[in-house]
Amino acid sequence: MQILSLNFLLYTIGGVWRPIEWSSTRSKLLYNLVTFYMICSLPLLLVTELLNILFVDNIDDCIITLMMFLSIFTCTFKMFVVVIHRDKIINILETLQEKPCKACTEDEMDIQLKFDRLIRSHSISYLVLSLLSVLGSMIGAILETLEGTLPYKAWVPYDYSSLLSLWLTSLLENISVGLGLFISVATETSVMGFCLQMCAQFEILKHRLQRMVNPTEEIPEHFQAHMPKKTSRLSEHICHHLVIIRNVRMVNDIFSVVIFAQFFASMLILCTSLYFVYSHTIADAAPLIIYALCMFVQIFVYCWAGNEVILKSTGLSEGVYEMDWTLMTINERRDLLMIMKRSMRSVKLTSSFLVTLSLESYGNLLKTSYSAFSVLQQF
Repeated sequence: MQILSLNFLLYTIGGVWRPIEWSSTRSKLLYNLVTFYMICSLPLLLVTELLNILFVDNIDDCIITLMMFLSIFTCTFKMFVVVIHRDKIINILETLQEKPCKACTEDEMDIQLKFDRLIRSHSISYLVLSLLSVLGSMIGAILETLEGTLPYKAWVPYDYSSLLSLWLTSLLENISVGLGLFISVATETSVMGFCLQMCAQFEILKHRLQRMVNPTEEIPEHFQAHMPKKTSRLSEHICHHLVIIRNVRMVNDIFSVVIFAQFFASMLILCTSLYFVYSHTIADAAPLIIYALCMFVQIFVYCWAGNEVILKSTGLSEGVYEMDWTLMTINERRDLLMIMKRSMRSVKLTSSFLVTLSLESYGNLLKTSYSAFSVLQQF
């Protein structure tokens, strides 16, 4: 699996994605045990966080625990989505590496390589940012453990006052949070990666349509034998367009629940963090400020990637119009008109009727969060 290899490596580190190339029974069994641990540990941590919210009396501790609960809540959603829809994800990956999506000519390979590098660079940047933010949290967790308290406020059904039970509980919490970080980063970067892969497919399709009229590019010999005639090539391009749209819908079906949960949790986290910062000094609220900034970036990754898909899908009609379509037959022009009319309806990633991945939705989320913060400020 070459496409999105870094992103699914992060899933593998997080314990929810067994590499496809692993074929031995022993390796599958061992990794399934890791996956089983994650399936048990994250929901268990989620329940303990929820119980702590119900039992805690301090409003500051309640806010901090609520933010941690929402993060674990979205991370749990992401974990189950990947585990449940593993076969569908593999199907999308295989489709992107087969005809008609596979890059054939040198120019198409350059387009694919450009987007692959873009995905990798953005994924690495986001991973570094996330690791730096969690590093500070881990250092604070160790300091709190040394002081005799759990790093992440949670209700546990046993006495952890002894040194062994305290450090063991703290270790389990840190492992779950650390692995959950890789799951979250992998999900954000994978959704972004799939969106940019679809953008690459729109670019390749646009290039193929323009090359069909002006075939100045030299085609490798091993592809020439399989190249169809002009009319059948146009039909193939229409099929390619439909495959791209189907892939976007499959990605949307898989991650729609994650998108909705992430938007809902992000709105609550942003408004509660702003409320906490407003009512405390900068020194006390510094960790939450960093956390809120990371949340801004996290939701921006989703919206920016979805917005790119919208722009590329609608831009395909302009690419068709820029062709020298006057040299084509009437039937071919009708086929091109069908592509143009379908391209006028933008391809979007959505979740129910509330969330659409676009920069406009990102702005609306910030406005809603600030409005909620203004309401909280009045109490």
